[in-house]
Amino acid sequence: MITVLAAALLAVVAATRLHRWWFRRSLTLAGAFLGLACMSIHMLVNIRPVEAFASNTFGESFPAALKMLMVCGICAGTAIGFTDVTTSKVGLRKNLIRAHITLSILTGSLAFIFFFSRPWPANVDNLTFDNEYAFLPGFAEGLILGMTYPFLVALMVTVVAITQADRQTVTGRALLLVTPGAAILTAYAALRIGYLLAARYGFMEPTPTPFAISRLLALSGVLFLGAGMSLALALNWFRARNALQQFTPLREELLIRWPGAERGSKPGSSASEQVNDKAAEVLDALSLEVEQSDLPTGIQLPPAVAASAIADWLVTGRVADGLGYNSFFPGTDTTDTAWAAALGSAYQMTIENERKMVAGQ
Repeated sequence: MITVLAAALLAVVAATRLHRWWFRRSLTLAGAFLGLACMSIHMLVNIRPVEAFASNTFGESFPAALKMLMVCGICAGTAIGFTDVTTSKVGLRKNLIRAHITLSILTGSLAFIFFFSRPWPANVDNLTFDNEYAFLPGFAEGLILGMTYPFLVALMVTVVAITQADRQTVTGRALLLVTPGAAILTAYAALRIGYLLAARYGFMEPTPTPFAISRLLALSGVLFLGAGMSLALALNWFRARNALQQFTPLREELLIRWPGAERGSKPGSSASEQVNDKAAEVLDALSLEVEQSDLPTGIQLPPAVAASAIADWLVTGRVADGLGYNSFFPGTDTTDTAWAAALGSAYQMTIENERKMVAGQ
């Protein structure tokens, strides 16, 4: 029952990513859809009635062969999304994604062929298969090929995560948890490949120990990866909501003055993207407000001073010394959303100070 619900939930989440991708054409969303869809199919095939139907219809080896193919699909989706987020150069990003797609199709197809061409042992569970059949000709080659691309992806994620992990950004903080998870999964894939090569070609006697260790590695690696990705999603959501709360009163006031600045968000936009669009509306309306005024060019005031002066000008009409057009827009190191949040906070503080002043008179 749990497997059925998990497969259905993954399918629903995959469908939402596909819906968002349809409107935004994001590689991150495309990778998420591919990975989640393959996870859903993988779990679906683990359901006994579905597995029995697939075995009876397409052959006893088909479910295992299909699951190997889905593992490569999961890794390809992960690699596409990870590459899109961590690679800033467009040309390099395209080349890396092409390489990932090619490798995943090649290794996944070969693994599928090896598994599908072998007669499947009757009435064996996964543990029995690992201990008694995985090292045999055909099965060993299929498993080795099926693990080759996941090994390369885990290694790539480990190297990139180590170089980009830091505490200053949301992505960097998430990578602090992703790094050990990816390193553990690299060791997991390497252990399985190494053992299967050694057992298949007679360098060591078959033993259940490597697979037992690899199962523990897989569990701990997935937990770290899940924690890292969940942390990134949670931090992005909280940061977006906090920024929205800070600049909402200012946005409402500016849109009353300049209703044409409101443009909304594209269908399928995430919560963070919707907040970014609202922040852009604030700056667009503010630009119209400045253009209508007779403010001088002015100087580039420090951000904190500029935010306070702009808020005071919007509320009271007073023009602080040095305030001009140049102080109204963020520097290259400040995002539109962060600047809108700073202006919104200063605006609310100015409104509150004016209320206190009026109440005290």
